[in-house]
Amino acid sequence: MRKRTALLAAAGALALVGTSAPNAAADGHGIGYYGLWATGVNVREMYPIDSCWDYPSPANCPDVLGQVGAPTQVFVRCQIPGQPVGGNPYWVVVEVPGWSKYGVMASYYLDNSSNWIDGVPDHCVWSGG
Repeated sequence: MRKRTALLAAAGALALVGTSAPNAAADGHGIGYYGLWATGVNVREMYPIDSCWDYPSPANCPDVLGQVGAPTQVFVRCQIPGQPVGGNPYWVVVEVPGWSKYGVMASYYLDNSSNWIDGVPDHCVWSGG
């Protein structure tokens, strides 16, 4: 009976691991999934406005692709200095699960312990949207 209970508990633990959402990147290190702590966060269109790439801000990236919020996790590709939000001067290029386009959002809203995310490139290099 104890063996059966232990096997069932182990199977249940594996099922939870296999069905959970992607984990955030290792506490602010590297490209990967990061959770959000806020709701109603605008993810803005990056194209075709060069000023959005040069200095992300609501004025330079006026078109909103949509909004995201906790508990959603976004995939952070790179970070760019831009208009500070909440004292954080970085914006991140993200993929939102289920969306067909990349977008840019203020890094301030990521559930991360610092403004700068170690291991995430400080430039973005690719073409298209």
